[in-house]
Amino acid sequence: MGRKNKITDSRKAKKYQRDRTKQLKKVTDGWDGLQKTPPRYLSKTGARLYRQLWLLLQDTQVVKQADHSVVEALVVQMELARMAYADIQENGIQSAIYQTPVSPTGEMGEKEFVGFRKNPAVNTLSDSTQKIKQLSAELGLTPESRASLLNMTKPDDEGDPMAQIAAMLNGKGDK
Repeated sequence: MGRKNKITDSRKAKKYQRDRTKQLKKVTDGWDGLQKTPPRYLSKTGARLYRQLWLLLQDTQVVKQADHSVVEALVVQMELARMAYADIQENGIQSAIYQTPVSPTGEMGEKEFVGFRKNPAVNTLSDSTQKIKQLSAELGLTPESRASLLNMTKPDDEGDPMAQIAAMLNGKGDK
């Protein structure tokens, strides 16, 4: 598998990378930017996450309305991760399984411990975390992908985008 295309206009980058970035900006220059308003179907939390992502993505000038479905999918996965984590906190990672033995004559004995069952929310959290990582990389929100976009943002950007994303994932973003 080859390397991912690097989007950058840094003078330290290779010429073909800068040329590709310039071409990308030129081709998508007339495209509509990502819509500011979140989709109506999102929950209150999802809408807040969408608005926070929009603030982070608008300055790159690379994420456009055509990428809206990727942004929506990221927000949905972030919501799923939160719900799964809340379920795990409430119900634990696993639960005990008990069986009531029945004798050949039909008499029922006392419940016996037979093992543990993993909470399905653990798989949901794992899957959504993996998808969040993948979608974040596609949008330039991981350290590796963001490093290639740093030179494309406004010089007066405030704050650390990764800290803002971490805060959103932890439910501590701006409300």
